[in-house]
Amino acid sequence: MGRFAILLLSATLFTAAAWAQSTTTQTPQTQTTETQTVTTNSSTAQPSPAQQQAVVENLKDINFDFDRHDLSDRDRQTLQQDANWLKANPQATVSIAGDADERGEIVYNLVLSQKRAEVTRDALISMGVPGDRIEFATGWGKLYPVCNQSGESCWAQNRRAHLTPGSMLQTEKVAQELEQLPITACAASDCR
Repeated sequence: MGRFAILLLSATLFTAAAWAQSTTTQTPQTQTTETQTVTTNSSTAQPSPAQQQAVVENLKDINFDFDRHDLSDRDRQTLQQDANWLKANPQATVSIAGDADERGEIVYNLVLSQKRAEVTRDALISMGVPGDRIEFATGWGKLYPVCNQSGESCWAQNRRAHLTPGSMLQTEKVAQELEQLPITACAASDCR
């Protein structure tokens, strides 16, 4: 039942993000809700598979300490490398997804992960990456863990700002999880 609730919340957030993204104009916008600020740009073209692969191979995530959203010197070095690559590859655009570990309340983790996404975006911009190259920066809380174990080594991996190609954010992760769900009832003859 818990997995269903998480999937339902993920689908709701994904739908809201897609809707917010589809309503943007040609200039960056900041939309503020009670718990989240989502910055979006207007590019509707998704990067090619080659561009997506280049982003995945060349840009590194930033990991944060527990209950923190400030950047360490090591994080700034990593972001400087990311910024240099983005400046050298002007066709590449990215989205930034802030994530949190499993501890803490949902709203708290959403706010914290949003701050992680924003500090990462702001650092890239201060390092010379044009703001319109960052399609989306939002916090996802604890919805998209890269490690599902309970323990500090796993939690440390989940406290991050994750850079994805174009405006993809976490859509590939949601698609993978939906594919793994068992079908419990099906009226069509072509069910898997």
